Amino acid sequence: MSALTFFAGALAGALTWNFTAPLLEKKACFNPNPNQDGHWDVQPEAEEIRILLLGDTGSGDEHQQDVATASARTCDKLGCDLVLMLGDNFIQHGVSSVDDPQWISKFEEMYTQQVPFYPILGNHDLQGKWRPQVAYTERNERWRMPNVNYSLVAGPAYIQCINTSCTLCALWTLFKRKERPWRLVCGHRPLATGGRHRGVTWLERLLIERSGPQFFLSGHNHMLEHLKIGEIDQVVAGGGGSPLNHTAKKSNPHQIFLHLGHGYAWMHLTSTQATVRYFDDQGQEVYQFTRSA
Repeated sequence: MSALTFFAGALAGALTWNFTAPLLEKKACFNPNPNQDGHWDVQPEAEEIRILLLGDTGSGDEHQQDVATASARTCDKLGCDLVLMLGDNFIQHGVSSVDDPQWISKFEEMYTQQVPFYPILGNHDLQGKWRPQVAYTERNERWRMPNVNYSLVAGPAYIQCINTSCTLCALWTLFKRKERPWRLVCGHRPLATGGRHRGVTWLERLLIERSGPQFFLSGHNHMLEHLKIGEIDQVVAGGGGSPLNHTAKKSNPHQIFLHLGHGYAWMHLTSTQATVRYFDDQGQEVYQFTRSA
């Protein structure tokens, strides 16, 4: 190889990196904490676990407050061991820093449940600065986001949280697993949906399906939805407060249930059975389903 060829290749590589690196940073493709394994244990020895699902929450208006109040009542009645926040935590443009006042109005004062919240990033979170959402883990003991991709062991469930704005950078983690009766994957964009916002790409969906979870939990479309995709139950809980998607595409062939309104979902997992219940913004149950491990 001549010196000229080597130099040309090095220059092309540098230019490509200089072009792609800002895009990868914008999409949160980089691991902000490379020395952390991004794993949490949440009551790992518990025989059952109760999970609240909130997506597309960060409007800061009366709709988010209605859902927050109703979900708090549900947690008081049924119990909640943890909350999974399914992205778009801060509408419309994410947060600017760990001192952004939205932390107070849209999280700390909004939610009264004294349990850990495990968030993932949505596309609107990436309109601002995403690194403060990871860093805020050191500021508030309820907010737990060690990395953009991370995992939990919660009772009988192994839960993997991924960034679907850079899914291909996270997919390898889906094939790392711990033996538990249930495996849940959380990603902001769904595998499939009847809503107007598209889900993940066909390749991402194929690889996620091949990794073998029983549940895929998401938001992105501002509504409540249940779809069955092969052996996977797709739960869309995107009604956490953001403006509703008043129009939906024609019914998806995988769709079983659709609620075009604000609300949230709640899961109860034992070693043998999973129950998912959907509630509207007044705390009224609108749908439920059960499956065996």
